[in-house]
Amino acid sequence: MDADTEAGRVTTRSRRPGPLRFWMRLLGLLLPALLTDSAKQSVPRVTLGYKELLHSGTVAPFREGLHSHTLLLDEERGRLLLGARDHIFMLDLEHLNRSPKKISWPASRERVETCIFAGKNPHTECANFIRVLHSYNRTHVYACGTGAFLPMCGFVETGGRGEDATFQLHLHSIEPGRLKCPFDPWQPFASVLTDQYLYAGTASDFLGRDTTFSRSLGPPHDQHYIRTDISEHYWINEAKFIAAHPIPDTYNPDDDKIYFFFREASRDGGSGDKSVLSRVARVCRNDMGGLRSLINKWTTFLKARLVCSIPGPDGVDTHFDELQDIFLLPTRDERNPTVYGVFSTTSSVFKGSAVCVYNMADIRAVFNGPYAHKEGPDHRWVEYEGRIPYPRPGTCPSKTYDPRFKTTKDFPDEVISFIKSHPLMYNAVYPVTGAPVFTRVNVDYRLTQIAVDRVVAEDGQYAVMFLGTDVGTVLKVVSITQENWATEEVVLEELQVFQIPAPIVNMEISSKQQQLYIGSRDGLAQVSLHRCHIHGKACAECCLARDPYCAWDGQSCSRYVPASKRRARRQDIKHGDPASQCWDVEDSTSMVQAEERLMFGVEHNSTFLECVPKSQQALIRWFLQRSGSDHREEVKPDERVIRTDLGLLIRTLHQRDAGAYYCMAQEHSFTHPLLKITLRVIDQGHLEPRAPRAEDLATEARHRYKDYLRLMGGPSLSVDQYCETLWFRDRKQKPRGRAGPGKWKHMQEMRKSRNRRHHLPPGATPAETRGGRGAEGPH
Repeated sequence: MDADTEAGRVTTRSRRPGPLRFWMRLLGLLLPALLTDSAKQSVPRVTLGYKELLHSGTVAPFREGLHSHTLLLDEERGRLLLGARDHIFMLDLEHLNRSPKKISWPASRERVETCIFAGKNPHTECANFIRVLHSYNRTHVYACGTGAFLPMCGFVETGGRGEDATFQLHLHSIEPGRLKCPFDPWQPFASVLTDQYLYAGTASDFLGRDTTFSRSLGPPHDQHYIRTDISEHYWINEAKFIAAHPIPDTYNPDDDKIYFFFREASRDGGSGDKSVLSRVARVCRNDMGGLRSLINKWTTFLKARLVCSIPGPDGVDTHFDELQDIFLLPTRDERNPTVYGVFSTTSSVFKGSAVCVYNMADIRAVFNGPYAHKEGPDHRWVEYEGRIPYPRPGTCPSKTYDPRFKTTKDFPDEVISFIKSHPLMYNAVYPVTGAPVFTRVNVDYRLTQIAVDRVVAEDGQYAVMFLGTDVGTVLKVVSITQENWATEEVVLEELQVFQIPAPIVNMEISSKQQQLYIGSRDGLAQVSLHRCHIHGKACAECCLARDPYCAWDGQSCSRYVPASKRRARRQDIKHGDPASQCWDVEDSTSMVQAEERLMFGVEHNSTFLECVPKSQQALIRWFLQRSGSDHREEVKPDERVIRTDLGLLIRTLHQRDAGAYYCMAQEHSFTHPLLKITLRVIDQGHLEPRAPRAEDLATEARHRYKDYLRLMGGPSLSVDQYCETLWFRDRKQKPRGRAGPGKWKHMQEMRKSRNRRHHLPPGATPAETRGGRGAEGPH
């Protein structure tokens, strides 16, 4: 991928001519074929709604901190700092709701009134939303809030532990937060604090037009404010900053750099249309700016395109251009963390999200490669082939590299001039596998956040991804590499974390606590990384789950501990094959452990045999053993027998339908029984001597057929839920102002009864007819 094609979301490596509109239409035709297979294979095995998740006991909501914007995890002291609307909370990592501490930090009344007068929303914008929480030292945290569109920052003291911990805001330390914190509480923003320096990517004005990456704070004796240059729009243009991380490049601390990730607008490419591209950029931590040019500006700023695409036929790539989140998974070498990125599409042709994984060695190779240069009448980016000045632009000043260059102020003018007009690298950074490790298309949500945990399993290490969405759900995904180097994406769980669907804005993972902390506008939630008990107690069910956290311990599915010496532990993440792991697996046709039911059906009527597997990835097959036969035959669907996601629907029962029905689940070539239903068909003549009229049968059949269509085409409800829905609908359809025929008949009978009771027989008196009930009013 070269820089002069960066504006196109659909690129052709074969360089075939043709208008962009043609390729966009072609993409719309090719995309379903490219992604349909992977979408079928990545159905969540387990889906838990909010109430089901609560019932599992693996989620703890903290609702006091609405608009949970920022999380600061302190595993050493066992606490979590939460930045919310007008408040900062200190919470216990194990129990969020156990003695929480709170600091109130609202914006001034005058500032809120000014914000409202400027046309901003008084509830979602005109408040002090805490967006920055960074550990400054052992006893203090640096915090910043939007301040009702006037950012402000200050120090929070957090010394001590447990109940004796200090938690207070130093009011005398409050200062303006411009270029440290965004004005807009919902604007994407990135910052990191290291060695008392704050690096932040944000908008520097009220309208959010001037976006910059800057450095501020620092030790009192060594404060050097630096920012990106605004004289050239192709340094940073309408950027949305996503993440910032300090990553050492070599063993020499002088080479340490800050890498940051963002997406920005681009008008390159000849057509003049604005597109969105994802970037990775870096600056040297010891950058002091230039001496005569780029004063107080970065002199080591370089950026490159971050590509996340699916290669297609004829060189057509399907691009996910809009970067949403970045997560760095540490490795044994602190210089080479694994970079996980969540991307979404900006195309109007289709909507989708993807996860791509990058290697730091590939990122460094791009920054050590050729520069991009603008030339020609349309000012396209092309590879720079001229002379490169010394020292190489983007290199950090180091005494070991060249003693003559102690700081960036010692760089020659030609180095400063070159970096000012050549901030972009020509080559792009591609994923390790050449394609995304996970995709989601044709769904009604978008991936927004990612957190990754490295889990040690019986057959190796796995990176488990937790992916947050803009509808408040979390996907638990593991990417498995098979022997032929093919990658299989397995969605283990889909969890509805919040009762009210709201975009997930941040996530922090604690491997020590085995918890995931999730923030959204609806509050904060603490979710366990695993729910092994929901997979059942059988060895086969635990192996089929393919969850690296879980293994069968001889009695149930429980948390897998690598240090455990128990021989009974069984786990197979790579293949999910119980036959090779579980010694107690019966023959696939055995029904010893299956649930058994007895059902009765009336001849010529319909019946429904419900069977819903725990796993949504299982394929259900039905077998019938007729009465008096020892042979089982597979039930083939036809016009009379319909197979649905909820079970088997027999529209018209015959006597030959009687027998034992076996519901079998097939998953990863392993078949196991779920249910045995013994169906007995009752002769209709034994129920009612009078045959119904033909018109009544026709009317009932029409209503029943409509219900069948709703059952087959509707959501995956249980039969009880479906019947309750129909009952509620029928009640709702009855007119309120008029009584139905049944009710009118009942009222007539009641009135006749009253008339008989109050009618006086000859010679009787009213008192005699009343008995001991007392006088009644008129009717």
